[in-house]
Amino acid sequence: MKGNYTSYGQEPVNEWLASRLCELLGFDYCPYAVIKRRTSLISVCPGFVADNEEIITADQIVASEQKANDVSEYEHYIRILEDHGIENARQHMEETLITDYLLMNTDRHLRNFRVIRKVETLE
Repeated sequence: MKGNYTSYGQEPVNEWLASRLCELLGFDYCPYAVIKRRTSLISVCPGFVADNEEIITADQIVASEQKANDVSEYEHYIRILEDHGIENARQHMEETLITDYLLMNTDRHLRNFRVIRKVETLE
């Protein structure tokens, strides 16, 4: 569940809109719905992390390996994901950036990209 964090109150609707856009474009996505709770809208989605899994942020991943000076942070991140067996990492990132562009999302940073990792095997 996610609520609003600005005075505009549009975040739950934005989550729903982004999931609908991804569905229409054929992108992989997490489906969101919007519900009203008291006087606020809240976005809800199914849980996507199991008990034996954890979320690792992109800033943690980027910091896990030394980046060459002639490589962008974006390419560094993609290479690490691919080296760790995350299939279609570039495609998923591009789909996210396309969605952000179409929705004029300006809240994209390294703590907003995440990877799910198994706790026991670190895969």
